[in-house]
Amino acid sequence: MINQKQIMVEWDKAGLPDNQFTYNDIMAIYGDLAHNADNELEANKMFILAIRKAAMNDSTTSLAVENIVRKWLFAGLKNAESVGKYEQEAQQRQSKGRYGQPFKQETKMIKPTKDGIQQQNERWAKELGYESVEAMAKGTHDILINLRKTRQERLANKPKTGLTATGHQALIRR
Repeated sequence: MINQKQIMVEWDKAGLPDNQFTYNDIMAIYGDLAHNADNELEANKMFILAIRKAAMNDSTTSLAVENIVRKWLFAGLKNAESVGKYEQEAQQRQSKGRYGQPFKQETKMIKPTKDGIQQQNERWAKELGYESVEAMAKGTHDILINLRKTRQERLANKPKTGLTATGHQALIRR
């Protein structure tokens, strides 16, 4: 027989509604469980697990509990132990991505450290062909100074070349 006191305690803990339909809802859900479970004790355990799962999902209706129970019954589960295994497998299936590959989790942003910045600068200097980070800084500085000095001259030459600002050939009307 249904352990009504324990189920009502769990029902109230979960914050599920307690109104004139609650008793009928509980009896309907328990009827389905008692009919399909191994015995009445297992039906009680499964009912309590369904209520707790609905509470974990922040559900606030008896329909949520009923849907959880239906899902378990359609999966052929007949006792609390099989429900635990089923839920554990479902959670493991959720954590896998497409084609069985695990999801790639983005890492949190970390503040760059002085060592990290130094290593990055050394790597860039090496990739750009400089001997050291200081040589790269001096070379970059010289390039920027040269570009700043020749800016007026370069801007004055643009119309003469027939190119747009992006470097494409301008349309010339004749």
